[in-house]
Amino acid sequence: MSHNNKNNKNNEEMSSTDNEDLIEAKTKTVINKIPVTIITGFLGSGKTTLVNNILRGNEHGLKIAVIENEFGAVSIDEQLVSENIKEKEDIISMDNGCVCCTVRGDLVRALLTLKDRAKKFDCVIIETTGLADPAPVAFTFFINPEIADHYQLDSILCLVDAKHVQMHLEEVKEEGCVNEAVQQVAFADRILLNKIDLVDEEYLIKTTNVLRSINASADVIRTKNSNIDLKKVLGVSSFSIEKTLEHDPSFLDENKRQRHDLSGVGSVGIECEGELDFDAVNEFMMNLLQANAKNMYRSKGVFCFAGQGDKKFIFQGVHEQINFGPSSVDWQTTERRMNRIVFIGRNLNRDELEVGFKSCVASKQN
Repeated sequence: MSHNNKNNKNNEEMSSTDNEDLIEAKTKTVINKIPVTIITGFLGSGKTTLVNNILRGNEHGLKIAVIENEFGAVSIDEQLVSENIKEKEDIISMDNGCVCCTVRGDLVRALLTLKDRAKKFDCVIIETTGLADPAPVAFTFFINPEIADHYQLDSILCLVDAKHVQMHLEEVKEEGCVNEAVQQVAFADRILLNKIDLVDEEYLIKTTNVLRSINASADVIRTKNSNIDLKKVLGVSSFSIEKTLEHDPSFLDENKRQRHDLSGVGSVGIECEGELDFDAVNEFMMNLLQANAKNMYRSKGVFCFAGQGDKKFIFQGVHEQINFGPSSVDWQTTERRMNRIVFIGRNLNRDELEVGFKSCVASKQN
């Protein structure tokens, strides 16, 4: 009995020590630079869920700032993340386009804004859009002197959807265009093979082999619901410029960078005020995805359903798989009950989507 107590005590001491080591490791920077973790991964791989998992846990005791990038005009991700962050000013949302191209200037401004705030952050997380090539994002930390003076790129973490990643990796692009899914895997320091519960062991092994054929040096870590030991993703100091240049000798030469292939890829954002009919939304989404599952990369939304009082609902879809459930945050008294949904995919018909979604409104507020 005393032997077990002694072991328990030792385990508690080790747990405490491990936690202290984790905090020390995650806050350890080069000449007091703020460490930055870039989270990449194709649409629907679980990036926002991972960010929320990090923010929910307060055992690390770190002050974390989040920079969100969305592909589309209707902001959804900021709402999905902000319910788990204590101070709303600690999240910056950029929804003008893809962070790796049209809004990289916005990324620089966001980082400089955080640097100049009175509140000092222990680390910064950048969640890129699922269509982002991570190379130009990482490039920002080397080409801009002011950013390089204040921030240290800690790691590039790539989440992949175990069920769908092979399809995206095999997608044929225009000549001279980058396959974003391949680039995300190739530039990663760590790869999270997520949603492992959706496929069998044989498929997981096959997928792991495909990932390692693209990036043999990154650890492939299996996860479900983006749950992972934070010691494996924060404060790991795993980004290597040497490794990056081996993969992409033109990494530091912006003039030689390959272009995005976004031909046919678009985002349709729809907003409508009022309450939605649950059955109508369910039927609309099921019919839509059954008819166009392959080209509908991602769908996500925030809903208000009739008969549910102040309860706010979150919708998530990846190809043909959808789920929605109550948010942990209700609609506030002063908040407009605005239903928002974003579709991201190829050859989307905006008029069809807008008519279909708005037909699900059960009643409108005056």
